[in-house]
Amino acid sequence: MELEISGETYTLAEEADRSRFTVSHEGKVIGLVDYIDRAASPDDTAESAVRAFTHTEVSPSYGGRGIAAELVRFALETSAEAGLTFRTTCSYVKGFLQKNTEFEKYVA
Repeated sequence: MELEISGETYTLAEEADRSRFTVSHEGKVIGLVDYIDRAASPDDTAESAVRAFTHTEVSPSYGGRGIAAELVRFALETSAEAGLTFRTTCSYVKGFLQKNTEFEKYVA
């Protein structure tokens, strides 16, 4: 997926073989959201697979542009469209979920 921010083009993608979502600029990965897919546990509200987001980072030289938020939104939307619910141990994703309550129904 292409994303335009301040006249610059970024590419959002899922690398399922590496269990991560990435954002690239000019062919170089500049940020990522790592995840682990697992079966639902008794502590989850879901009955199907759960995606646990574990880490988010964007290169400091690209900070302050909202790129991390766009990447996390893409990761959550893609996961929800795949029928997954999610949890997170990542503080950035936790904060994003608190501010963006439209994803509440997908939290396991």
